[in-house]
Amino acid sequence: MTHNFPARTSSTRDRRAPKTRDVALAGDTADAGQGHVRVVSRRRVKRSPGWSNRALSAVLLLSLVSCTNKDEQSHKQMQEILLWSASAEMILDARLGGRVPEGFTDLAVQRCHREILQLSSQLPQTSRYDEARAAVVRLNGLIAAAHDEIGQGRFDQAHQDLVELHSYEVDQRILLGAGG
Repeated sequence: MTHNFPARTSSTRDRRAPKTRDVALAGDTADAGQGHVRVVSRRRVKRSPGWSNRALSAVLLLSLVSCTNKDEQSHKQMQEILLWSASAEMILDARLGGRVPEGFTDLAVQRCHREILQLSSQLPQTSRYDEARAAVVRLNGLIAAAHDEIGQGRFDQAHQDLVELHSYEVDQRILLGAGG
C-alpha cells in the first residue's frame, strides 16, 4: 500500500519540488525490488464488528477489576477495623493505668465500637468473608469484656482481656497480610 506524503520544500517554496511522492510501505511486496510503486490490494477480509470484540473485552476487564476492587476494599476495611480495635485497646489500657478519665474512656470505646460495626457491615455478605465477620464479632466481644471489667473494678481480669485482645489483633494482622 502506498501513501502520498507532502514533499519537503525549502522555505522559499522551490517550485521544482514535487507536490507529492509515492512511498512503498513495509509489506508492499507485489513488485519488490522495482522501486516505489503503487500497490492496490483487492483482497477483502471478513471481520466481526470491532465493537463486539471491544465490548467483550470491556465486560471481562470490568468483571476482573470489580472482583479485585471488592477484595482490595474488603482488605482495607479489615485493616481499618483492626486500627479501631487497636485504638480501643490503647484507650482501655490507658484507663486501666489511670491515665484517662472514665467518661473519656466510655465515649471513646463507644466510638470505636460504632466504627467497627459500620465497617464490618460493608464487608460482602458471602461465605468467603464469614471468617472476617467472625473476627469482628470476637474483637468487639473482647473490647466490651475489657471495658466492662474495668467498669466493675476487676482490673486483673481486664488486663487479661486486653492481653487476649492484643494477641487476637496480631493474629488477624498476620492472617490479613498472608491473605491480602
